[in-house]
Amino acid sequence: MNIQRSSYNAGIPVFQHDKSLQMLTGGFVLNVSGYAAGAVIGAGTAILVDEVNRTAVAVKTATTTKAIATANTEIEVAKGHSLVVGDQLNGKTIAEIDKSDASFDKITLAAAYGAAVATNTAIGTGNGNALLYNPVKVVPGNTHSVDAVVGGLVYARRIGYISAQTKANLPNVIFSQTK
Repeated sequence: MNIQRSSYNAGIPVFQHDKSLQMLTGGFVLNVSGYAAGAVIGAGTAILVDEVNRTAVAVKTATTTKAIATANTEIEVAKGHSLVVGDQLNGKTIAEIDKSDASFDKITLAAAYGAAVATNTAIGTGNGNALLYNPVKVVPGNTHSVDAVVGGLVYARRIGYISAQTKANLPNVIFSQTK
């Protein structure tokens, strides 16, 4: 097992007052399957942690480039996402991803999206029960050990998609709208 912890400057801070954060420490092994080598999973990303097995899965996000109607099975998202075939959006499985257009990716779902979503809205693959404390750079072959935040203040505008259910799962987290 190749466990490495490294830190690097990965952008602006997303948490306020580290001393007031409530953490699940001791390390969770982050599942990075589907992420490209060198991809950075940012601090504040919603993660689903399993405290018994000490594992975590990041909630992947994308930003819509065109409004989604409830009945749409094809949606357009901005380049730079980490979604792969087999991931789910709004509970619907991604059947295909067409990356041929230079300005967006077209995602085909196995069923209708099931909700109306505006342009430039963050969408994601599910719900979390914690937030990633430090950014993680994906290195093939490494075991990525991470800490999880379950309480404190996060700058919501600096992190990716956070579902209403994730917010409900984190009653001790304040999602500040401060820039």
